[in-house]
Amino acid sequence: MIILAFIMAGLANILTSGSRAASDASARMTGQQNVRDATDRLDFEARCASNASLISSGAGVALTMPSTCSHATGTVSWCVESGVLMRFTSAGCPTSGGQIFIRTVTTPTPFSIVNGTAGSGQLPQLAIRLTVNTTGRASDAFTLTDSIALRNGTRA
Repeated sequence: MIILAFIMAGLANILTSGSRAASDASARMTGQQNVRDATDRLDFEARCASNASLISSGAGVALTMPSTCSHATGTVSWCVESGVLMRFTSAGCPTSGGQIFIRTVTTPTPFSIVNGTAGSGQLPQLAIRLTVNTTGRASDAFTLTDSIALRNGTRA
C-alpha cells in the first residue's frame, strides 16, 4: 500500500506539471496571436498615416489619417493604459471606449517616433518596442520590436 501511495503521488505530480505546462503554452500562444493581430492593424494604419505624435511620453501614439486612406480618416490613437493596448478613434487616450487588443503589456511606453535627418529624404517612422507577459513569469515574456514608415508623411 505504501509503495502504491508513492507511485500514485508521483503520477499525480507528473499530471499536474503537464497540465500546467499545457496551460502556459496556450497562454503564450494566445498572447502572441493577440500581438500579431494588434501589430498588423497598427502597421496598416501607421503606413497610411501622414503624421504621428506621441501621447504621454510614448504610452500612446496619435496617427493622423489623410482622406486618401480608405479604412480610416481623422485621428486614430493607440494607447497602453494599465497594461492594456487599446485603439481609439480619437486624438487622445480616454480610459474607456477603446478596442482592446492586448491585456498583458508590461512596457508602459512602447512608442517612439524617429524622424530622418534634414536632407536625408527619409520618411518619419513609428518605432514600437512592446513587451508582453501572459503568464506572469519573467521567463515567459516576449518582446516585439518594429519600425513602421509613415508613407504619407513628409520626408526629411
